Amino acid sequence: MSNSASDSRSVAVYKDLEEKIVTLQIQAGHLVTEQDLCQISGFGRTPVREAIQKLQRDMLVSVLPRRGVLIEPIDAQQALKTMDVRRRLEPFLTERAVKFADDVQKWRFKDLAARMEETEATGNVFDFIRLDREMNEQVAQAARHDIACQIVFPLHAISRRIGYLYAKQTNAGPGDAVETHSRFARAIAEGDLNATLAALETTFDTASETALRVEAMINRGEIETNMAETMAR
Repeated sequence: MSNSASDSRSVAVYKDLEEKIVTLQIQAGHLVTEQDLCQISGFGRTPVREAIQKLQRDMLVSVLPRRGVLIEPIDAQQALKTMDVRRRLEPFLTERAVKFADDVQKWRFKDLAARMEETEATGNVFDFIRLDREMNEQVAQAARHDIACQIVFPLHAISRRIGYLYAKQTNAGPGDAVETHSRFARAIAEGDLNATLAALETTFDTASETALRVEAMINRGEIETNMAETMAR
């Protein structure tokens, strides 16, 4: 197998498993084996092992020697700590995305905004989560700064999982996140830096508030331990 084919397979299994963890199809706090993840993803051991390394970097799993792979529990305080990092680095990447986005990339941001707005009407949280990840990838491409992107964007999965959990638990759908995210994407498409940064700040505030609400729900015993089974799409 060529290196490009191997890399493509590794990326595919990583995205697949990350999505399943974020959308609680793989239960938070659950201990799985490498073979379990091979069966879940439909991929072989080598790309799954590479995916596990990336998921560990993303703080979504921990490898426990001779025991297996722990799917990290929902941790609102950890999510708030990631927001501290994002608030400092993400404006830098956003400014670069606004500055360097070409016409094709601007069209993609406009298209993303429209597709996000469709999820408000359908209430489909799963679709919104996918579009949120796609937007991160578009910002990374437009920003043209691999080092900062490698630090910042893996942190998004933690907030996406908490956001998905809250939306499904409360039957709220994507909620206000649609408006703030679509406004962010449209502002980049229009080259409006001030509007982009304002929308970004709102997303930070919303993500932090959601994390605190989920923490309160956990403390009150309102979130079931078998959340993956009850909330999988």
